Amino acid sequence: MKKYKTILFLVLVSTLISASKTKNSTTNSSKESTYNTLQQDLDTLLAWFPGEYDNHEQVYKEATDKIEANKRHRQTHHIFHEVPLDFIPGRKLYAQQSQHYDLNDLYRQRIYAFEIVKKEQAIRLRIYTPKEPKKLINGHLNPEVFEDLTEDDFFLKPGCDVFWKKEDSFFKGYLKKNECNYYSDRFGKQVYLNETLILRKDALLLEDTATDNDGNAVFGVHDKGPTINLKEQTCK
Repeated sequence: MKKYKTILFLVLVSTLISASKTKNSTTNSSKESTYNTLQQDLDTLLAWFPGEYDNHEQVYKEATDKIEANKRHRQTHHIFHEVPLDFIPGRKLYAQQSQHYDLNDLYRQRIYAFEIVKKEQAIRLRIYTPKEPKKLINGHLNPEVFEDLTEDDFFLKPGCDVFWKKEDSFFKGYLKKNECNYYSDRFGKQVYLNETLILRKDALLLEDTATDNDGNAVFGVHDKGPTINLKEQTCK
């Protein structure tokens, strides 16, 4: 009887080990499948993103429809161009954004770095802000401006990463609620940024808001709806 109990115990142990191996194999296979899908999504995102975008059509329609001035979107122009910067991890784009139909009226210059974050099951866009933006002006036309840059030439704002997830025919990007915040010398208060983005093959829609501690609007689109930037051309 003791002999049969021993055999039964060994069979049970063997079954548990086999089940554990099968479970681990399935888990690893699932993780690998998720990573491969995210890698494909990253390739697609970086195939769509580079180029020039403008919301002129939106601005023109609001003017001809005689929308109230405080409800209209300002004109914006966006340039995103691939750049090789080895000291920044991930795949990089140089972002240069201007306004008011003046390509010299720059309101933002950044390096966007894209990486897969398995924990979030998303693509993370980390934003590097240049300490001396003038050095990067028209970097999409003059790549030599990036040659002597180092990590010390940039800073990161904590909590301001944008996470992208692929949906049917577009990517949706978002900031984690109220995690991107900083003290603004311009406005003399703490500012909380929240943003939702939609990237299609033909357009980039930006819906950003900035509020203070009491939830009052500081800047951004708020009740205007997203800025609709149509893709004009790819950068060469």
